Amino acid sequence: MDAIRSREAARRDYRDPVPFLKRLRVIEHRLMDAPLDAQVRTLRTNKLKEWREARLGALFCHGMSERMGQKVFLSKGEFEDADFVGMWFDGDVQHFAPVQIKELVPEELNSRVTLDTLVQGLSIYSGRKDLTVLIHLNRRAHFKPESLVLPPQLPIAALWVLACTDSTQSEWAIWGNFLEQVEGTRFAYPA
Repeated sequence: MDAIRSREAARRDYRDPVPFLKRLRVIEHRLMDAPLDAQVRTLRTNKLKEWREARLGALFCHGMSERMGQKVFLSKGEFEDADFVGMWFDGDVQHFAPVQIKELVPEELNSRVTLDTLVQGLSIYSGRKDLTVLIHLNRRAHFKPESLVLPPQLPIAALWVLACTDSTQSEWAIWGNFLEQVEGTRFAYPA
């Protein structure tokens, strides 16, 4: 990350994702039986896009915290070409990860998009070697990390895949970094 971009990232507000996820879970349970439009319930309106991305960002940062064994903080909201920024410390060194979210939407929303087409589309990114891409698998499917085929020389820093692994959205998994050695980590939605 260049010095100017790093200074801008450092000025953002970073928070622990766990309290946010816990508050969100309370709201989700309260609204479960409410007579709401499905688009509102799943945060699929333009006005709720920021909160859908914040939820995914918080899940990613929480999953990375579990994976790394140290807290990864979240700064929600867009940052240049990213949808959120993750931040963690390695000793006294502060690290930032601007993250762009891509989503494999449920088939009923768009059955033509596949994981392969999403991944092949990542070639469009250029000039930002510090950008992490997170693909949210929001579709019922069996994911085989070894079957993911990457375009040559992706111009990004990292590629991760996030998916819910149960119907109650209590269990999640994260796989990556697909540009290095791929490993999967399961983690629980914070209760």
